[in-house]
Amino acid sequence: MNVQTLDEALILTPDGEGGLIAPLTGTFSNAPMAWPAERGAPFGGLMAALAAKAARETVGSTKPLRTVATQFLVGSRFEPLTLTGELLRGGRSAEYVSVRAGQGERLTMSGLVTFGAPGAGPELRAASITPPPLADQPLTPMGGEDFAPHFLRYVEQRFVGGIKLFGRNDEDRMGVWMRTTDGKPLDEARLAFLLDATFPVYWTMLPAPPAVSATADLRYDFFGPIPEDAAPDGWTYFEFVSRDSHGGWTVEDATAWAQDGRPLAVGRQLRKVLASRAPRER
Repeated sequence: MNVQTLDEALILTPDGEGGLIAPLTGTFSNAPMAWPAERGAPFGGLMAALAAKAARETVGSTKPLRTVATQFLVGSRFEPLTLTGELLRGGRSAEYVSVRAGQGERLTMSGLVTFGAPGAGPELRAASITPPPLADQPLTPMGGEDFAPHFLRYVEQRFVGGIKLFGRNDEDRMGVWMRTTDGKPLDEARLAFLLDATFPVYWTMLPAPPAVSATADLRYDFFGPIPEDAAPDGWTYFEFVSRDSHGGWTVEDATAWAQDGRPLAVGRQLRKVLASRAPRER
């Protein structure tokens, strides 16, 4: 398997026909490490980051990223992915960009990306918090778990109170410090990546075995450009909350905070629960 760095995975190359090519390798698979990477698909956080990057490069926007809203129509394969962007409307204050991604005739993802310039307006900021001290949370890698996905090789995690899977969490939320393993400062691509870089909250609340699900819709709203001092070493605090889980669908929310507690972004994810099936022999 060709192992990429995160920076390499985010490189977009013009295809000469108005599109951009992203390399996709199995190291970013959402399949459990105990399974071949090809059993899964590129995980949603990477795809959302690629959608935002493709939109920015297509229209040449210098405005802050405001929204990334993606729909995963079918899992992408681990082969070059073509992303095409279209400026739907643009002006001095905002740009609205449609993004489509596919492999050949197979459309795998669609999305809408909004860029917005700062301006005059009411000041009613989202509340800051005091995150649990980073140094008090031990590293809690999931690499030894059979269900830990391949993409977690790119993520360091420090779960508040440790990992509480399979009925050991009596709350509808979990807190975790995360950063990408390259230790680089937080930027918009890394924040998009990390907002989806953990297991569903319902896995912590319900007994084993975990019900496997696939993301249908993934949306992020950014509160402005990422401040340079938000996470200079990459460590960012996240809280994930279960909003609803029944009828084969789940809805979960995420919030990201800078190291000093300033809110950076929120996310919402809709997942479809998949029918259980054992991995095939290879």
